[in-house]
Amino acid sequence: MVKVENEWRAESCPESEDLYCTSPYECAACEGHWTCEDIYNISADFMAANDVNGDGLLNWEDNIEDVHAETLNISCDFNGDDSVDACEIHMCVVMVENDWRDNNCPDFGHVYCDCPFVVAECAGAWTCDDIETISIEVIAYYDTNMDGAINPEDDIESSHYSEMISLCDFNNDGTVDACETHECIVIVENEWRA
Repeated sequence: MVKVENEWRAESCPESEDLYCTSPYECAACEGHWTCEDIYNISADFMAANDVNGDGLLNWEDNIEDVHAETLNISCDFNGDDSVDACEIHMCVVMVENDWRDNNCPDFGHVYCDCPFVVAECAGAWTCDDIETISIEVIAYYDTNMDGAINPEDDIESSHYSEMISLCDFNNDGTVDACETHECIVIVENEWRA
């Protein structure tokens, strides 16, 4: 949301300074993690360096060494067409980052980034902005004691609370904080998309 505000300020009030805000959510820290912007840059750089013929695909026609082409196909050719496009590279880099997080910062959670290279059309699919809005609304609705998390102290039916805990309490502390809510909604969306 800060990014949106700063873009609006740049257009509407160019003389104003950018806004910098600290997140109100207590999210786990993970030194050295990649953001969606990092993943985009890595993917774009990888494609630019290796797509020799400029067709938007990595395959045998790009003079990639056999070993590397084979590895790319095994690891990143998700649709099985013997070529790896920019979205498949992007998804591959996301997987690498999430594997790294599992090994180095298991409580930090996974990164989920929409592919910025090709917009896949799927009626009813949520965007990252939709997921952010929904997670804010879920916390606002269920966090009746306003402590920043959904827990037994909130005015919530026990069966509903139990279901939220079983689906979204990733660190098993008996509460669902804003970060867990966001990650949970991303998981639900990805299951729906699948």
